[in-house]
Amino acid sequence: MKIMVAYDGTMQAKEALVYGMEKAREKGGEVLALHVFNNGMFLDYDVIDAEAQARSEAARFVEEARAIIREKGDGVRASLFTTDGDPETEVVGFAKEKKVDVLLCPPKFKSIVSRYRKAQEASELAGEAAKMNVAALSAKAM
Repeated sequence: MKIMVAYDGTMQAKEALVYGMEKAREKGGEVLALHVFNNGMFLDYDVIDAEAQARSEAARFVEEARAIIREKGDGVRASLFTTDGDPETEVVGFAKEKKVDVLLCPPKFKSIVSRYRKAQEASELAGEAAKMNVAALSAKAM
């Protein structure tokens, strides 16, 4: 089983990453975590250093994800990827490109969850993930 986590640095994303690694360990699978820096939000933005500050915070989120993988990922194939762009477009495109089985989305990605509601219904992990306020989508149904 190939599990993807849309990682945004929130508590739900951290829980989803740990949960994804637990499930991957149980099923002999792997975890792919993707962090997307939304560079489009700074177009026509006139606050000095806002993008630099946001990039610094994003780098901290990525380091936190690396630490979680080091601490909790023993015996699991886990990879962390980063990119810039529109988060929804990048997450969905990455999930399809990597042919993941399950996509775990924290609340920030509610537009993906709304768009692919049937994919959530098709996921075997949906019930457990919902307890963490994370949506589990069957990527094959996307």
